[in-house]
Amino acid sequence: MASKEDQPVDLDGFEEPEVDGSDSNGGSIELQPGEHVVGTITAFKPWAGDYGVIEIDGQGVWLNSTLRQQLVSALIEGQQVAYVKSEDEESFTNDDGEEQTYNPRSFRFPSGDS
Repeated sequence: MASKEDQPVDLDGFEEPEVDGSDSNGGSIELQPGEHVVGTITAFKPWAGDYGVIEIDGQGVWLNSTLRQQLVSALIEGQQVAYVKSEDEESFTNDDGEEQTYNPRSFRFPSGDS
């Protein structure tokens, strides 16, 4: 399957983002009523807590269901993405000592150059 429209896609215009698996250690943002913070999202850790954490300029914000839905709606839905399964095989040994092979998958997003 080449794309939704079955037309060839040039994957050179898509980049695989780097992933930071570390925990946040930059503190957290605690707002008082009427306060706000404007900054750059520097990390998104969806596995943290019930709904995830984003970092704004290195400072953590714990998400609730509404905040997570807003984040997904604004930053993800409607964005172009390439879902890629590599032709290269990788392997690992499972808990039973058996070697398992697989073809890694990744998401790629349009680069700023295209």
